[in-house]
Amino acid sequence: MEEPRLSTQQQPGPSGPNPGATRKKSRRGADPSGQKRRCVSTACIACRKRKSKCDGAVPSCAACSSVYGTECVYDPNSDHRRKGVYREKVDSMKARNSTLQILIEAILNAEEEEVPEIVHKIRTCNSLDAVAEQILKQQQTPEPQQQGNEDDDDMDPSNYNYTTEPVQGERDLARKMGELRLENGAVRFIGGTSHLIYLGDPNREEADPNPEQFVSGEDPITSWTRVTQDTQLITHLINMYFNWHYPYFTTLSKTMFFRDFMRGKAGLGRGTAYCSSLLVNAMLALGCHFTSVAGAFGIPGDSRTKGDHFFAEAKRLIVENDEYEKPRLVTVQALALMSVREAGCAREAKGWVYSGMSFRMAEDIGLNLDVGQLDKERMSDYEIDARRITFWGCYLFDKCWSNYLGRLPQIPKSSFNVSKFDVFPDEDAESWSPYTDSGFDQSFKQPSRTRAIALQMSKLSEISSDLLAFFYHPSTIGKSSGKAVELKKLSELHRRLEEWRKELPKEFEPKDGQLPNVILMQ
Repeated sequence: MEEPRLSTQQQPGPSGPNPGATRKKSRRGADPSGQKRRCVSTACIACRKRKSKCDGAVPSCAACSSVYGTECVYDPNSDHRRKGVYREKVDSMKARNSTLQILIEAILNAEEEEVPEIVHKIRTCNSLDAVAEQILKQQQTPEPQQQGNEDDDDMDPSNYNYTTEPVQGERDLARKMGELRLENGAVRFIGGTSHLIYLGDPNREEADPNPEQFVSGEDPITSWTRVTQDTQLITHLINMYFNWHYPYFTTLSKTMFFRDFMRGKAGLGRGTAYCSSLLVNAMLALGCHFTSVAGAFGIPGDSRTKGDHFFAEAKRLIVENDEYEKPRLVTVQALALMSVREAGCAREAKGWVYSGMSFRMAEDIGLNLDVGQLDKERMSDYEIDARRITFWGCYLFDKCWSNYLGRLPQIPKSSFNVSKFDVFPDEDAESWSPYTDSGFDQSFKQPSRTRAIALQMSKLSEISSDLLAFFYHPSTIGKSSGKAVELKKLSELHRRLEEWRKELPKEFEPKDGQLPNVILMQ
C-alpha cells in the first residue's frame, strides 16, 4: 500500500510557499525570491466573466488552458474599464471636441471619494467649459496655489475652487465610526460608539498572541497535537480533510496554512498565524471520518468514536488556552470546523454553539468589513485574502446551519461589506484526485478549481439568505404576507437561481467523474 503523505501541491518547503509567484507581493515586504505578478491591463473575456485572475499569456492564459479548458480570447474594446486619461493641454480641447469627454473621464478616473465633489461642480456651474478647463489646469498644476492667488480665484465663480475642509472633516469623522486595530498581535474591530476606541495604545503588545508551547527540535508535523506522534497518521488525516472536506467548506487560505503548518509551532512569528494546534486538531478530527485506519478511532473498532480523541484535544485547548478570549483568524476557522463536525455526529445543539462563537469572533476581528486603505498599509495581500476567504467560509457555514435547523441566518447581508475573494489560476490548477486509505486514485485526476467553486457557493448562499429571511422570518410564522407579495418574491428568487445556474461555467455541469463539491453544489 502506498504510504500516505501530503500531496506535492500541499508540501511547501520549510521556508514557506511562494504565493507571490502569481499574486501581488506583500505591502509589508515579500519574499525576495518571489516574483511579482505581471500587471495585466486587459484580461481575457472568459476570465472577466468568471472574475478570476488572468495572467495575460498568449495565445491562451493559464486559467483557460490549465484550469477551465476554455477558449481564450482578448478583446480590449469590450473592456469598459479601459478609460482614457486626460493629460492634454487646454488647446487640445477643441481638437478632441471634448468638454463632455473631459467631464466624463474626470468622473471615471477620480477616486471614489472625489466623485461627489466633481458632480456637485457640474450641477452648480454656469459653464461646463469652465469646469472642464479647471480640471485640466488641476492636472497640469498638481501643487496648490499660494494664498494670494486663491483669493483671486474665489472671486471668480467659474472656477469653483471649493475648499476641502468639509471633506477632510467628514473623513476624520468617518474614522471615528470604527477602525481595525492591532491588539496583542491580533486584528480587532472597534466601533465608533465604543469608548474603547479612545483608550490605550492600539499598537502595544502585552502577550504572545500564539501562547502554545513547543519543544525545541520537535518534528514540525507532530508539534501541533498531543494525541499522536505518528507523522504518517497526521499526514494521512490532513490529506483526508483537504481532499474531501475543504473543497466544499473552503474557509481558509490553504497556501498560508501549509506554510505555517510545515514550519511547526517553533516557526511561528508574532504576526498573523495561519495555523494553530486548535485548528490542526479540528482538521484531524474531521479527517478521521473519511478513513478506517486504526488511529482514526477514539475507541478501537467503534465507528461512533471516530475523531473523538482529536476533538477532545481541541476542546482542551479552547479551555486551557482561553482561546475564546483571544480572537484570532485561526480560531474563527477552527470553531467553524468544530461546529459542522458536531452536526455530523448528531450533536446539533453543541455545533450550533460553536458556530455562534465562530461568527461572533469573526465580527470581533472585523472579517465582515472591507479593509480600508489605511488598513491595507498594515496588512499583506496574503492576510487580506485569508480574511476574505475565511469570512465567506463562515457565511456558507451560516447558511448551511440555517437551512439545516430552519432558523434565520446569523450573518445577514446588512451586516457586512467585505468583497469576495479572488480566484487564482495557479491554485485552482492544482490537481485533485480521490484519496483513500490506499492512496490517490489518478484515474479521476482533474483541476481542483476549489476557489472558483467556493465563489459560486458564496453567490448561491446569498440567494439562500434572502429566501430564509423572507419566507421563514419569525414575524411571518402563522401569518401571510399576501399571495401576490409571496408570488412576486418567489418569482424573483426563482429568476435569481436560474440566472446563477445559467452563468455557471460549463466545466461545472453535472457529469460522470465530476468533482464532489460541484455535485454537492448542484
